[in-house]
Amino acid sequence: MAQTLLTRNQDLTKEILHFIGKQYRIVPLNSLKHPKYRLNTPVYITLEFEKDKVIASFDDIEAFSWADTEFEATDQLCEEIIQLYEDLKADKENLGPLPQKWFEYLDSHLMMI
Repeated sequence: MAQTLLTRNQDLTKEILHFIGKQYRIVPLNSLKHPKYRLNTPVYITLEFEKDKVIASFDDIEAFSWADTEFEATDQLCEEIIQLYEDLKADKENLGPLPQKWFEYLDSHLMMI
């Protein structure tokens, strides 16, 4: 009986992991696809797949976007990252603690071309 419960538990765990793998993926972002900026190192974003949309999020700076496809969501997230960086940089003397952390993170990962 204990062996049967263990096997059922392992099967259920595999099913849960398979389901989560279909819903979420963590992928490297190697480029912002922008002529003015490039990444020094890849950053990792999360793609969440729902029925009719894809949500791309970059948790380190609390940025996200959504679109019909993975490609569109990723492109929009890249635009959001650049816009946030430029906004933070323009007002870097007046940032609160959390926006300051975002700016420092982005400033260390982005490079102007």
